[in-house]
Amino acid sequence: MTTFITTLILASFITLVSAQSAEPETTPPASEQTNQANQKNQPYADAAELLNALSTHDRATTSLTGQIRFTNINALENDRQQRLGKLAIKSVPDSDQRLYAVIFQKLIIDDRQETIDEHFIFDGRWFVERLPEEKQFNKRELVAVGQTLDPMELMRDAPFWVSVGQDQDRLLKSYDAVLLPTTQSLVDNPDFPELANLVPLVNNGVQLKLTPKQNSAVEDDWESVRIWINPETLDPILYIKADWIGDLQIVELFGVKSNTQISQDIFDTTTPDPRDGWNVQLSHWRGKDNNQNQGQE
Repeated sequence: MTTFITTLILASFITLVSAQSAEPETTPPASEQTNQANQKNQPYADAAELLNALSTHDRATTSLTGQIRFTNINALENDRQQRLGKLAIKSVPDSDQRLYAVIFQKLIIDDRQETIDEHFIFDGRWFVERLPEEKQFNKRELVAVGQTLDPMELMRDAPFWVSVGQDQDRLLKSYDAVLLPTTQSLVDNPDFPELANLVPLVNNGVQLKLTPKQNSAVEDDWESVRIWINPETLDPILYIKADWIGDLQIVELFGVKSNTQISQDIFDTTTPDPRDGWNVQLSHWRGKDNNQNQGQE
């Protein structure tokens, strides 16, 4: 499971899947005429205008919850896995820190479904993978004490939705950002024709494409990240990460709610006692400040 999480590729805004989950239905691919119409009706002039709007919206958002469907497609092995669950993000008052949590409760592989209990949490410093059924607890320090993590780096480690408007200066230093027609890359995709099934989900959403800049520190991380935003609410809808070998990671969000009360328990990263049967693995920060910033678990 640690390998699975380490190989996850964007996510970057951030659900319990219930019987009422409004998942997209399978529909025929949208026409190219729809693509052209979406381009003409683009509500933002360019990526900079969208990012500014997201930044303003981000400052007014104290929490975000929703249902999540995470699809991981391994193109070389022709392997497809889906996980369904719930997502939560919460701002820490009087700071730039944010808490992230995803709990997956269902796994779908081909035609087989099974109930799971997988918890992924980031508290601004520690990334935790907790598997209660297996009593496995993995905890990694992703950033040195006193520093803040680049949201896009967090997307590299977990299926979190992080706000690209939160730190756009740092974002644009490493990525080229451009707006695309809503259904581009979803309709008539020769490698992944099933992406056309996502068209009803994005509807008239705004598509933002992020591409690592040449010679940037993130150039080898992934080929591109595509993010769809509701232009009226500025809530996230969908993101698709593509890596250089053709694999995809898709995160769909449903029933998104902002500024609601969230229990602090869902963000708990406390290390359990191994005497209670837990297998605990801890990994400290391994950057330049490793010797000075071991900290406490």
